[in-house]
Amino acid sequence: MTEKLARRGLHIHQDYEADVLQQVRVSETMDPDVPALPADMKVSEFSDLIARRDPEACRHQGMFILDSDGKLAGVITRGDVMRALEADPSGALTVLDAGSREVVVTYPDETLHDASSKMLRNNIGRLPVVDRKDPRRVVGYLGRPGIMAARLRRLDEEHVREPGWIKRF
Repeated sequence: MTEKLARRGLHIHQDYEADVLQQVRVSETMDPDVPALPADMKVSEFSDLIARRDPEACRHQGMFILDSDGKLAGVITRGDVMRALEADPSGALTVLDAGSREVVVTYPDETLHDASSKMLRNNIGRLPVVDRKDPRRVVGYLGRPGIMAARLRRLDEEHVREPGWIKRF
């Protein structure tokens, strides 16, 4: 039956195919170098960093906002910066006021499947990876490229052929 459907151009998903997103943990692919801004930074300062193409400010589309204790307080994206500058061209708002304080997080021990589901359900492209014991302590950054890197590693592994048992002369 599967062969008949394949001949008709229908792709049949293999039930025996392992989903890499259900096997890889967030800790294996997250970026431990956390892109962060202080909560009291002005939007104008942040937009200046972006305009100067500062490597830290331009590496990701979103940055985490940390309070004075270094704990997660929010997230700001480039879209948030644009909206804040449209509302107040002086850029006097803080990044915390311009960003989002309702932050969806993931944990290092979660699977990429769970993390990507959170991203899809909340229509976001990045998640702060936080310590499960202290949900405001950021330990990493997980974006779509990190998830795709796990998928790419699996594709690369599938294309590597191990030498067989039989040697041909």
